[in-house]
Amino acid sequence: MTALKSALEGQSRPGTNLKGAVAAANWCFLLPRLELGQVLSLGCPSSSSIATLSKLADNVAVWAKVEEHDRLRSLVAKQDLRNVTLLTAEHRSSLPVADSGIDIVLVAKPGLVRSQLGAAKAQAEIERVLKPDGVLYAESFSSVERWLRRARPESSFDRFGGQTPLWIAPAFDEMRMAAPLSDNRAIDYVERRFLRPIFRRELVKHPRRVLSRSPAISRVLRRRGVLVSRVGDESLEGPPAYVRAIAASAGAAVDGLGWAFAAPGDYGSQKVLLFLFENEGEQLRSVVKITRDARYNSRLENEWRALTSLQERGISRDGSCPLPLFLGQHGGLAVLGETALTGVPFVRQMKTSGPWEQGRKVLEWLLMLGVATAHRPENGATVAGRLEEILDRFDDLYRPPRETDRFLADQVAAIAAGGGGMRLVFQHGDPGPWNLLLTPEGQPAFLYWEAADPEGMPLWDLFHFLRSFGFSISKKAGRHDYIRSFADQVLAASELNRHLVNTAARYCSETSLDPRLVEPLFYLCWMHRAVKEASRLPPDKLQSGRYFNLLRLAVEQCDAPGLRRLFSLSASA
Repeated sequence: MTALKSALEGQSRPGTNLKGAVAAANWCFLLPRLELGQVLSLGCPSSSSIATLSKLADNVAVWAKVEEHDRLRSLVAKQDLRNVTLLTAEHRSSLPVADSGIDIVLVAKPGLVRSQLGAAKAQAEIERVLKPDGVLYAESFSSVERWLRRARPESSFDRFGGQTPLWIAPAFDEMRMAAPLSDNRAIDYVERRFLRPIFRRELVKHPRRVLSRSPAISRVLRRRGVLVSRVGDESLEGPPAYVRAIAASAGAAVDGLGWAFAAPGDYGSQKVLLFLFENEGEQLRSVVKITRDARYNSRLENEWRALTSLQERGISRDGSCPLPLFLGQHGGLAVLGETALTGVPFVRQMKTSGPWEQGRKVLEWLLMLGVATAHRPENGATVAGRLEEILDRFDDLYRPPRETDRFLADQVAAIAAGGGGMRLVFQHGDPGPWNLLLTPEGQPAFLYWEAADPEGMPLWDLFHFLRSFGFSISKKAGRHDYIRSFADQVLAASELNRHLVNTAARYCSETSLDPRLVEPLFYLCWMHRAVKEASRLPPDKLQSGRYFNLLRLAVEQCDAPGLRRLFSLSASA
């Protein structure tokens, strides 16, 4: 019951995983190491970048004009960044840093560097302050290239030993994607997967975000970056050195592979991704996931255990889920390598074909997983006890009306009274359409097993997928209200409800789950998801939570036609 336990431990604290509060300075993950040591930022990076650098470095020195210092002091004090110091950028003066004292130089403001130091002096100063194994990172590659052309041979960055020019996206704002500038196939892969064409409706609502992530705008603005190493090309060849070391220790060497990088999502819990290719982007071979925050290391560790268990059971042999390759830590962050799954995103395929053509295949796979792994709990009281803990946490968070609390307590009591009719299964934990691919053979493949539980609750994957799938169907029809979608698709006597009832009936029959437990499992599924959702909600917005409101609606409409059909399965028991 590890997934149920995790809902109480860390994932249910309101406001701890808010949208938009994601770490910046993603370029750090491209460095040979994440233990940054002494960092010098030439110019002031974004406030979120400074916070990230402060976590990864021993000390961060920010070189900026004196008129910026008050703002920077306020920022540093507000975030309590005690290892950040300020240096004054004076015209034509040397950097106020000791020789060979810096591990990482970030050129945050190329214009400031040119105006205060000049091209030739800038190169000489950077070379002076960097340690023998130091690394420089800069964006706007054309500017760095001009430095190289103008510099005297004796002060050229060529003396550092190695340079990796980078393609970077989106076109502006925080760097989210990167690949070697020479690897067109890796760049094409990232563009296809993460950049989006401009749609008028989205452009009106979010013009800056939409324009920045447009492939056309990205090609016009040609955002570039560069990594420069004093050690030589070997430290920058292929995937970052810390990834290569962790992989090699597990016998899964990735040296010499092509790579592309992406840091998608707007939540701190989402991982950065490193895609590894055979022959410079020709064939995707594996994916490396790295946590942005050590608080979420346990999620990748859980995914490693889940994928290992699936491999041992033989369930992953059909290519429906990744195979585990390596797991380690560097700089306090978890690093997980797994085989890549090939296919088309399920959501994208839904737009080009009838939704149920693919939806039925997902239901069949989830049914197969439940049947293949169903087993009686060693102690039925333990299952009910864990559900009681989650109900207590739900009550603490949402303060539901007394009648709702009593209703949910009755559902937990029904599970406790289920006796030998209860079954546990291997649960994916988050089988939404966004976590699915369709393989070239047209079969579903499941990504992101972080929430998986070998001792999971039956039917919950089925309920969650169909709820999310139903919302995708509603959005395709132009209806974007998730409450109305749940009422129309799940609670009403809809086509989706018919599939839900039929698949649930087969699930009970083939796993020997007592059909009388379908009803309590249905309600407790949404209770559990409401608890997990709490971390993504500010404390004063808990009552607006998606799953809290879905649960409230289901309780209020417990006699809805769709629920009557679903719960009538108990009549056959």
